[in-house]
Amino acid sequence: MPFPTTRWNLLDALKAGTADTKREALGDIILLYGGPLYAFARRQTHGLRGREDCEDLVNDFFLKCVEGDVLERADQARGKFRNFLAKSFKRHILNDDRGRHAQKREPAAGPPISLQSFTDDPGLEPRTNETPEAAFDRVLRRSLFERLVSDFRGRCERAEQMKKFELFLLREVEPRRNGTPEPSYASLADRLKPPSENAVNKIVLAARKEFRALILAEVGRDCASQKEAEVECELVFNVDLQS
Repeated sequence: MPFPTTRWNLLDALKAGTADTKREALGDIILLYGGPLYAFARRQTHGLRGREDCEDLVNDFFLKCVEGDVLERADQARGKFRNFLAKSFKRHILNDDRGRHAQKREPAAGPPISLQSFTDDPGLEPRTNETPEAAFDRVLRRSLFERLVSDFRGRCERAEQMKKFELFLLREVEPRRNGTPEPSYASLADRLKPPSENAVNKIVLAARKEFRALILAEVGRDCASQKEAEVECELVFNVDLQS
């Protein structure tokens, strides 16, 4: 059974929606893809454009998505929405003739949506020998992972299972963010006082399974098959979290 393609639904809203739905869809797309496209621009321009210039490129691209014909080339049959967006943005960079004297423009449907929270993140800077496409994918997967960690926390709070979230965070997330060794189950049992080291192991395994299910459901929105979604799920789960 095909997965729901809600990313393409966002594009449909930009194509044919009202002013309000266009603005809402644009906000969702910027939230999802603003950071990854910024990282793409930083690598694609080979350092010849600074952070503000790359931010301008992203803002202007999103404006053209609403006002211009960028979306007319979109074809769901050709693959993932994120691939379409990255390829369209690459064309936008190559066609841009404003250089370092670009003027910021505001979306016609409402106030500008700042990307400052993205550009302040050192994790968006491309790595050595990283292609623009690889930078885009890494940042997109990292952003998705972090957003789902926040969602997972909310689920655990509502279920009154915060010990499960804390153990998952300490064992599976914080070491990868900080570049430190994973704490042992024994040390976690001593720190949070569950019944036993074995109980900690079971709680962490259950949390990991639940978190993977969240990732799978999310990436399935832009995948054509179960197999493709499972591969992408593993890439997101194991993404580099360090800045």
